[in-house]
Amino acid sequence: MRAAILSGLLCSAAFAQAADPAWNRMIESKRQVTAYLERMAREITRRAAAEIASRESWERVRAQRIEEMRDMLGLLPWPERAPLNARVTGTLDKGAYLIEKLAFESLPKVYVTANLYLPKERAGRVPAIVYVCGHSYSPHGAKAKYQRHGISLAKNGYAALIVDPIQLAETFALHHGVQSQEMWEWYARGYSPAGVEVWNAMRAIDYLETRPEVDSGRIGMTGRSGGAAMTWFTAAVDARVKAAMPVMGISTYAANVALNTQRLHCDCMFPINSLLHDMLHQGALIAPRPLWMAHGRKDALFPVPGYEEFERTIGALFESYGRRAVFDNLVVETGHEDSDFLREQSVRFFDRHLLRTARKPEMDYSNAPEAELAVFPAGPPADALNYRIHELFLPTPEFRAYPDRAAWEARAAGLRSLLRSKVFKAFPADAAAPPLDIARAARADGAAFDRLEFTSEMGVRIRGLIRGAAPAAAKVPALLWVASDGDTERSLGTLIRVSRPPDRFVRAVVFPRGVDETGWDKSFYKDTMRNAMHVGHTIDSMRLWDVLRALQALRAQPGVDPDRILAGGQGVSGVLALYAALLDPGVHQVVLQNPPSSHLDGPYFLNILRYTDLPEAAALLAPRRLNFLGRMPAAFESARRVYSLYGLPGHIHVSMELDALLEGRYHHNFGSGI
Repeated sequence: MRAAILSGLLCSAAFAQAADPAWNRMIESKRQVTAYLERMAREITRRAAAEIASRESWERVRAQRIEEMRDMLGLLPWPERAPLNARVTGTLDKGAYLIEKLAFESLPKVYVTANLYLPKERAGRVPAIVYVCGHSYSPHGAKAKYQRHGISLAKNGYAALIVDPIQLAETFALHHGVQSQEMWEWYARGYSPAGVEVWNAMRAIDYLETRPEVDSGRIGMTGRSGGAAMTWFTAAVDARVKAAMPVMGISTYAANVALNTQRLHCDCMFPINSLLHDMLHQGALIAPRPLWMAHGRKDALFPVPGYEEFERTIGALFESYGRRAVFDNLVVETGHEDSDFLREQSVRFFDRHLLRTARKPEMDYSNAPEAELAVFPAGPPADALNYRIHELFLPTPEFRAYPDRAAWEARAAGLRSLLRSKVFKAFPADAAAPPLDIARAARADGAAFDRLEFTSEMGVRIRGLIRGAAPAAAKVPALLWVASDGDTERSLGTLIRVSRPPDRFVRAVVFPRGVDETGWDKSFYKDTMRNAMHVGHTIDSMRLWDVLRALQALRAQPGVDPDRILAGGQGVSGVLALYAALLDPGVHQVVLQNPPSSHLDGPYFLNILRYTDLPEAAALLAPRRLNFLGRMPAAFESARRVYSLYGLPGHIHVSMELDALLEGRYHHNFGSGI
């Protein structure tokens, strides 16, 4: 009986949801945004494949793509190569090889722990391999779990430096800020732990170059899983890596987004893809150096269609260089796992390309107790800043005072250029945007608004509400209010006072994708946020584009004065209105209600905190009016300095009602009525 009652309740709930317009709109918005991201990803992969179709086409853009890759890793410009302060805290004698327990500072007070395996018998300098670890935990660092690789390499004549990844080291830093802890601000910072890992690997090479045992002209790199990703990235941006063998794996964004594989991955596996690269670019940037990759056919993290397309495309590029023989993809019938077979194949690969020999390598090993490999057995240095590296790696420039208007306008012009080229590069060109295809339906009996709908991007329809339409000869001001999650027609009607006489103003509301009475669930939000990053977006940047298109749709409505549009919203939605005005100079003024004071709290645009934060972004609106509804957070007072350079400090204004702003009343000497 209880089961029957429960079944009945569930069926009733499902029927009620199916009959709920807000629920249906939410489901449709999920479908639309998912299809949109898949289309974007396919186009990114297609463009990349065309670009690297031949040596000739690739060499035309190669230098630019290296610089862009560095930028997306947070390595443009390079961080300062501060002293490594390297120290060996102990040495283990294992007969045929030595293990040195090594620490160095990749950045001041950012400690890297590693083990250096050295063959005892050496006839001069030996080639060196940087081994970067995957996600395998030991309290003594991941290096303790991968020591078999160091042993195999040392017993076969290589110096092997096994480097701990930052989250799996002897002192903690974070890999899973977005994936696990929903630290969306990482995207606003332009921060991926991949950037730190690549820098650590490069500093490891710097260290190897100081060792008298090492031939610095013969350095290779390998690793599995997360170590494969760091091998791809490091070899792509550092030509000192002469041969690379990333093991599990690589794909394309087309394959990854279609199969939603990001849900299985740590944040370290991807750069911040603001400049719209594909993973194919990683292989192209390594070409024509020796590159051998390996994959497991049953590995869900790196889908077969992705690595097969990668192999075809990059193989053809190597062919055009006349170097097809130094590139291959070894596929094993396993899942995402290491094996003795793959370990041996990596030694054979480096034998061919660094030792120029063919032999049966010695593969026997005996692991040391993990605790013996600890670099800091009594604990890491107390001054270690590793745990704060995501805050320190890419600091936000200070919003400083400018001596005069010319100095500010030079800064403002540069900042606007950065917004277009480094933050919102994924926005389509105006000529590429589809027709708005506006549909307007008269409101039902008792409703406050007419219904409005338009196309934002191909396959993405956006909902709006609109009230008021004056004759074409009597243009009136218009308000575009950006809705927030949970807003209803009733709550919005109260907020923007639709009970006032309808013909004095046009009042419109836009619901950007995913914003409605019933919003996206958190799991879908997270998947969408991470997949959007792969195609140069965030959820907020997609929503910003919707607001920009809503402005176009509003200007097309009868009775709207296109030169008197007030854009605004509450919280993060208000900041979307602000950025829409920054990108659309036709917006007359902006109103913010309870906005965040920093992009750390949203909206989250890729890289924005690398270049500016909200108070300075607000100042970019000058000399247009910037209004605050009810109160102005103290952080925005600094924007008044810029308005003062124009002689207009009063153009930052606190108002108590929207109608006053629409009427151009920037004082409080009036009665508002009902």
